[in-house]
This record gives sequence, structure tokens and C-alpha cells, in this order.
Amino acid sequence: MSGRPARRDAVPARPSHPRPVGATDPPRDRRLSLIYGRNAVLEAARAGRVRRALLARGTEPDPRLEELRHLTRVEEVPPARIDALAPGAHQGVVAELAPRAYSTLRQLLELGPTLLVALDGIEDPQNLGAILRSAEAAGVDGVIVPEHRSAPLSAAAVKASSGASEYLRLCRVSGLPSTISELKRAGIWCAALDPRGELPVWEFDLRQPVCLVVGGEGHGVHRLVRERCDVRLRLPMRGRIPSLNAAAAVAIGLYEAMRQRTGAGGS
Repeated sequence: MSGRPARRDAVPARPSHPRPVGATDPPRDRRLSLIYGRNAVLEAARAGRVRRALLARGTEPDPRLEELRHLTRVEEVPPARIDALAPGAHQGVVAELAPRAYSTLRQLLELGPTLLVALDGIEDPQNLGAILRSAEAAGVDGVIVPEHRSAPLSAAAVKASSGASEYLRLCRVSGLPSTISELKRAGIWCAALDPRGELPVWEFDLRQPVCLVVGGEGHGVHRLVRERCDVRLRLPMRGRIPSLNAAAAVAIGLYEAMRQRTGAGGS
């Protein structure tokens, strides 16, 4: 590949010694108590996070619902109760969840990750869910989410992820600029997805340990975060629209990383 920044040979690709876990009890997200939609509820039940599920009485048979009955306690209730609990397309099922545990940054780095995604101001729950779905499909080792200026892992986000959020390691951090610095010290390249980036995404070596940083709707990656990244990568646009939305950009970046790591057509 051409035009690639010089590799930091003096920095190991991953920590040479395990880092001590900074907290014995990782923070938990208590804002999410209910989710809805058959795929989202089923995947949460498979992950062991559903305390109980409510099913609209008279719902037509569905193999997903039969599996759900084997995984958790299911109560049949009047359809009006489901409508009152779930604001969206609930498909007749709502579930109450146990709190979600988040990893600390040190816990994440202790695993020696090679492919990460960091979210900088993703405030749309649909975009968040779509990003998590692509990240899980591409085998990402973890997704880093800031405490502020970020959509919560709401029922809408979980449903948009089609349940993929239940299988991802999520890491909540207080500030993304300092997190970028910590990732770089651990030997992980940090690449911001930016329409004005200096390199097309396929000209950067995504086979090395890397964190793709994506910005929120409208403003993109914030200046301080962008400046701390090693490189800015662009997705060339030939139409009149100057950029893709965050979820689409992340999906393209992750699958370019997969292509480079497995070879075109690899599986």
C-alpha cells in the first residue's frame, strides 16, 4: 500500500505485560430496563440477560418465541399492555433486562485487542444500534463509548442492533481524547474516519492493531479527538452527497479491515 504513515516500531503492537484491572466491579448501565422486538429479546435471552419476557396474548406461533420460552420466564399479557410499554414496532414482545456490565479501558486492553471502534458523539440510537450490529458481524474486539455526548444503549438502539449489542464487549470511558492517547501508548493505531482525510481507507494498513474512530451526525469527529488520532481516513465520494452516515462509514471501514486481514473473498 502507498502513502502509509511510518509505523511506530518503537511501540509494541500490544502491551507486553498484562495491566492490572482497575476496578473489580465494572460500571453498569441502569438506564436500560426494557427492550422489545423478537430478535433483540431472543438474543438478550441467549446472552442470559432477560429476567422475564411479556408476550402479547394471541400472538401467532414463531420459532423465536418458542425458543424464548425455553430460555426465560414468559408471561402472556393483553396486547394493550405491550403497546403501553413499547413505543416502537415491538412485534408483540417486551423483555425486562438485568443491568448491563461495561468493561473498563484497562480490562479491554488486557485482552490485547486488534480491532476496536470508538464512538465520538453518536447521539442517534438507530445509528448506534446499526454500528453495534456491524461491529459484531466484523468480529470487533470492543466498542468504546464515552459517558457524555452519546446515545444510551436504549431499547431502540438494542432493537436496531438486532440483538448484536448483547454479544459485544462495551467499554465506557470518561473522555475520548485521553482514551485515544492511552490506546496509542498500548501500540494501537487510532484512525479517524473523516471525509477530508489524507488517505483513502484502503491505503492504510488495517492489519495492524487499530481503532476506528467515528464521529456523530453532522459534526463528525471532534477537533481534539481528530488531532490525537494517528491518521484520518476518507471514503471517496463520487456523488453529490459529501459523506455517508456514521453507521455506513463504520461498516465500510470494518469490512475493509476484514478484507485486508483475510484476503479478498476470505471467510
